[in-house]
Amino acid sequence: MPDPISLSIAVAAAIVGGVVRGYAGFAGPMIMLPVMTILFGPVTAVVTILLVDLIGNVVLVPDSFHHVSRRVAIPLILGTAVSIPFGSYLLLVADPQIMKQAIIFAVIGISVVLLFGWRYERVLGTMPLFGVGALAGGFLSAAYIGAIVPIFLYAGPDAARKSRANIIIWAFVGAIMIVAALWYGGAVTSVELWRALLLAPFYLIAIFLGSRLFRGVDEALFRRTVLILLICGSVVGVVFF
Repeated sequence: MPDPISLSIAVAAAIVGGVVRGYAGFAGPMIMLPVMTILFGPVTAVVTILLVDLIGNVVLVPDSFHHVSRRVAIPLILGTAVSIPFGSYLLLVADPQIMKQAIIFAVIGISVVLLFGWRYERVLGTMPLFGVGALAGGFLSAAYIGAIVPIFLYAGPDAARKSRANIIIWAFVGAIMIVAALWYGGAVTSVELWRALLLAPFYLIAIFLGSRLFRGVDEALFRRTVLILLICGSVVGVVFF
């Protein structure tokens, strides 16, 4: 059981991460990871955050089903499912520090370009979406960085609400796959389970509040906010990892 000070800091991180997750549809784990890593260590932090975020989908997934595009979500999910084993293999054979830093710098660079207004106008077809999902699944399983899908979808022509719904459904299914792999590998213990159960109520409430903030938000402002979150979260990643 964590000490009261560590638990209080973890709760605060979960609340901030939950508000961001509810608003943007992603990035909650990215907000929590630096704090949780300092408090609990990298492995147990990642497992705890994945469990908390998986529980948090109880708030986000039902509404997202009304706005999700199967044409977009299914290829993304299939690509992710195919590449997760490859990413897990890379995690074992490659230098995780170098790989993580390279991915983070790539995310920062792409996000800065998008922040200055670049977007693609053509709707992505099935194979490009499958490729995006495969790239994202590899990064997610190898370095626990899930920013690739939000970058591509929020830079596209779809409305922000639809892109947000697609990201939420993709992240939900991806989290199930990652947690299942970790569980099979023995990384999920009673410590992470109890810690996740302690933090989940705060995260759920914060997600609900963040979702309320999203309603009626100006789309241009929303996209800029998402990109700024990506850049800030990535910079934090560079500093702490």
